[in-house]
Amino acid sequence: MAILKATRMTKYKRKFHPPALKSLPKELLTEVLGRVASASFTDLFNAKLSCKDFLEVAEDDYILQQVSLEKFPIIPYRLSNEESSFLKRCEEFGNPESLFRQGVIDYFSLARKESGLEYLKRAAEKGHLEAIYVYGIVLLCSEGQLKQEGLKIVSCLKSSKSRGLTECRKRIKTVMWDMWIRNSIVKQQAILCSNPRKPCQVLKKIKGWESSEGELDEDDETDLCEACRCNCEFTWFSNMLRGRVLDI
Repeated sequence: MAILKATRMTKYKRKFHPPALKSLPKELLTEVLGRVASASFTDLFNAKLSCKDFLEVAEDDYILQQVSLEKFPIIPYRLSNEESSFLKRCEEFGNPESLFRQGVIDYFSLARKESGLEYLKRAAEKGHLEAIYVYGIVLLCSEGQLKQEGLKIVSCLKSSKSRGLTECRKRIKTVMWDMWIRNSIVKQQAILCSNPRKPCQVLKKIKGWESSEGELDEDDETDLCEACRCNCEFTWFSNMLRGRVLDI
């Protein structure tokens, strides 16, 4: 009986198959882990601990581009060297959220307008909704072609109601209120009504738009020109920053 049992165990061991992950191509593992990373950094960390294959794939550039930074503070005051190094790598490999955060910090908090605008542009080009919004608002304060580009960006966002513009504003407010503002964008004027002979009745509704606590109601903007609709967005943004601006 003992000999028979040993023989059966030996046969069982010979039938052992390697884990299914070993048979998957690296490209597929990278895609799977990229989706995990985009949803949760914690889940990415746990996946790295679960097996050697995920640990190796987690170092891929694509993962750093996709990983969610939701668990990390906007302003990295108290981070370990390892955490700071990780965030720096995310920025270097073009993580859209990392680029967006560095953009708003540079432009609004450190008054490094040139580098801040470049970070925001890069994040916007990668489809980061909040970066597109802020980049468009900043361009509205420019002159000439840049102002027209900003007008086009903001108008496009406002016409795409299904893209979550309301949630976008809430997130931007959360981000901006986590820092002190050190530039004068809130004191600037955006654009004038495109109907000088018969201006839009903006002043009748300005009270609602000036409140950073209230939400913009797109239904109330149907009788406004494109310029005034964008100006309403700019007004909301600039008033949202009030109270965070340092006198410099």
